[in-house]
Amino acid sequence: MVVSRNEFDAAYQACILGKHFVEDIEYYRMAGERFWKSFRKIESLHLKPDSSVLDIGGGIMAVLLHKLLGYQAIVGDVNAIAKDDVHSAGLEFVSIDLFREDAANVQQVDLVVLQEVIEHIPQPPYIVLNRIRKMIKPGGYLFLTTPNGHRLRNLLYMVFGKEILGLYKYPEPGEALGHQHEYTLAQMRWQISNSDFRLISAEYYEDGYKGASIGARIACALAKPATLIPHWRNGLMVVGHAA
Repeated sequence: MVVSRNEFDAAYQACILGKHFVEDIEYYRMAGERFWKSFRKIESLHLKPDSSVLDIGGGIMAVLLHKLLGYQAIVGDVNAIAKDDVHSAGLEFVSIDLFREDAANVQQVDLVVLQEVIEHIPQPPYIVLNRIRKMIKPGGYLFLTTPNGHRLRNLLYMVFGKEILGLYKYPEPGEALGHQHEYTLAQMRWQISNSDFRLISAEYYEDGYKGASIGARIACALAKPATLIPHWRNGLMVVGHAA
């Protein structure tokens, strides 16, 4: 049975809103559309009801997949900021540092979710993805979203002399960095294709996030017609298969 938008919204309101996870509370009020689009893509993979999922970073999708699809879900992150909210949802939390070769000692799962994470890691993604591949059962999947390097927001930042990325540096143990690199669709296709995953799909998508400030929301509304041009959309959505 396909989960309806009303069912998703009810679960999102009950399980996600009002909690911090790894962002401020307001962020999740503004980000519902992003998680809905990701949920629909994962649902379209038609995994079995008892499938296992590891959500690396935040844990929001783990909570929703467990609640709505009954998946056996655990959450991993480089620090324990989200641990209490993850535990309050009845899920396990594990420490995972994707920058390290021994990223985590976890049992292999059917699906790894990596939402808005790969851009924070100062290493070529194909190296990071090969670490993740070890966490996935043969025949399982990787679902990944990341900001689009060609998004209109970046162009506007350059016009006004604002920094697009954080300082490019190696993280200290347990440190969560800002955006280290934002990838184009062509770059992300290459990274997946040169990893131990088989590329299933890679596409631009508009994540619906309208910004954290009033100014950003006004700019987003004014720029909305530009999202008709695919390479100016906010995000990239990728699915890889662990053959």
